[in-house]
Amino acid sequence: MRNVYLAKSVDGKLSLGSELNKALFQQDLKEHEGKTYRIERVIPKRSNSQNRMYWAYLNIIEYETGNNANDLHELFKRTLLPPKFITVMGKEIKIPKSTTELTKLEFGEYLDKIGAETGVPVPDPRELENFIPNY
Repeated sequence: MRNVYLAKSVDGKLSLGSELNKALFQQDLKEHEGKTYRIERVIPKRSNSQNRMYWAYLNIIEYETGNNANDLHELFKRTLLPPKFITVMGKEIKIPKSTTELTKLEFGEYLDKIGAETGVPVPDPRELENFIPNY
């Protein structure tokens, strides 16, 4: 069974949060003496609320420009994001980077680029609450 423990860096040390989490991790260490653990820094990806806001924004741009929101999505990711290179059957090909791969910060910068490109300002998410279901 694979256990996942989330920890934060606090004063240069890993903190497991609660005493219970610390005890569970200590028990896991005892049960798996000599085993290797992987520690990875978590980089927050674009959130679901950012995704909903993004598609609402694309719909606003669609209304302003007459261009389809899905087409706008393809245009923006192909022109405003760096390409991604993958190897398929031994051949390297260039594909557009997916917006799902962006961190929260990168996604915010991406939205700012769209605003600069289109002249349609990025809406305040609080203004969209009445327009996006489950926002």
